[in-house]
Amino acid sequence: MGNIHKWTENIKTAYGKASAALGSETSDIITTTFVNMANYDLVTFTANVTNAASGKTVTLRLWEATAAAGTSSASLAITDTFTAEATSDTDLLVAQVRAAALSAGYQYVGAKVSTDDSSGGEIVGIQIHQLRSRYPQSSLP
Repeated sequence: MGNIHKWTENIKTAYGKASAALGSETSDIITTTFVNMANYDLVTFTANVTNAASGKTVTLRLWEATAAAGTSSASLAITDTFTAEATSDTDLLVAQVRAAALSAGYQYVGAKVSTDDSSGGEIVGIQIHQLRSRYPQSSLP
């Protein structure tokens, strides 16, 4: 029983972003919080998409940056895409990257969620999970 892991002791969860109408956002895109990977080996972004119109696509793409504000952000070309098959379709998009895969000088990771439906009312909620803390301690940094 000593080998049981607790979620909150091993995974740092952060609020990413939410949108009640992705297609009504500026340029049909929302950008999440950028998280610092200095003390973590892996980050996963999970986007819950609901109310997508039939035939419309929603894409989750990861970005690296030099600061928490998204400074000098560059696409990591890591994506997950969903195309709705019916009206009010739902899906879960997941993308992840290891800290070692970031370019030199980059230690922050964020995501952008976009749609090709400029009039759509896709509802999106994004969670960020940082895993594999490199400096085990009593609480996550």
